[in-house]
Amino acid sequence: MNFNKNSIVLGTLLLKGPLTRQNLWSYVSRFNFYSGLTNLKMHLDRMVKERRITRKVSPSKTGGQEIFEFAIIKENERNNIPEVTLDKIKTEINEFDKLFEKK
Repeated sequence: MNFNKNSIVLGTLLLKGPLTRQNLWSYVSRFNFYSGLTNLKMHLDRMVKERRITRKVSPSKTGGQEIFEFAIIKENERNNIPEVTLDKIKTEINEFDKLFEKK
């Protein structure tokens, strides 16, 4: 798998575990592959249909909108990510986490 939208989403979910759409956006937006959150939403919907990721719906704790939590399907053979690509993603995630910790 090349370094692209799929590998970024899959790699982030693999490294960070299940994430909400907003939290996932916080990580993947740094790679500049998505024009906005709506573009990410459409891509996630497609990946769910292709059975590359799962989407779990849980009620909001505040009584508002439902929360979608996404996770990688490890058994899907198309989800294998080369170590080189995973290392690039891991580096960006670590940089983001360092910035977040400072705030």
